[in-house]
Amino acid sequence: MILPLIPERLTKIASAPKALYYEGDTTLLDRPLVAIVGTRRPSNYTKTWTQRVAKAVSEAGGVVVSGGAMGVDAIAHEAAFPNTIAILAGSIERGYIRLNKNLIDRLRQNALVLSEYESEMEPKGWMFVHRNRLVTGISQAVCVMEADPHSGSMTSANLAIKQGRKLFVLPHELGSSDGTNKLCEERLADMIWSEETLLKELGLNGAAAESDELLDFCSNRPTYDEFFERFGAKAYEYELSGRIVVKGGFVERG
Repeated sequence: MILPLIPERLTKIASAPKALYYEGDTTLLDRPLVAIVGTRRPSNYTKTWTQRVAKAVSEAGGVVVSGGAMGVDAIAHEAAFPNTIAILAGSIERGYIRLNKNLIDRLRQNALVLSEYESEMEPKGWMFVHRNRLVTGISQAVCVMEADPHSGSMTSANLAIKQGRKLFVLPHELGSSDGTNKLCEERLADMIWSEETLLKELGLNGAAAESDELLDFCSNRPTYDEFFERFGAKAYEYELSGRIVVKGGFVERG
């Protein structure tokens, strides 16, 4: 199906799309959109933080936008599901590799998938870079989790800068993720120091404010009885989701 209107942010970018085709829930476009992108071969550190950041954005009422690829893209979509949007390089039916078919099918049914190609369009190499302008252009902010200097993710970072989007990067040790480290060196991006500080920078509240209060309360290792007395049934929810753990009758962050 074709979107009746192009989202306003996309009408103002260079090479604005003439049309967008979609499957899924278009109401996601009405919420704060945050792009999360990065390498297809992330380190374990990057995997962990991509999951944490995407989940935090989703729980705070935001929607995670990415490119439907393997690696950081897939991790971000999964962690934010169903509050996530994939923008594909080819058409919705053909714009992904077979390894990602199950993920894209889930997004088509329960989240949102977008493409500027009507049907049966196999993705070509140049389309991935072209797609990146939509991922960054539709978003209010862009998080680059890990990137080599000449990677597609760095193309996304440069697009975000040209489009006037807020740009954030995950801190890495020297000698790894040289692309994002260079952005920090040149002061073109802000660091992601924690989920909480990122959400504040993005102006996302809602569930995040509640999460802060509950998790901050764990800093002093309260007993489970103390935690339950203060927060009630939320204790069960946080324990089941892994955000808190109970050790020897005391509550700690998960």
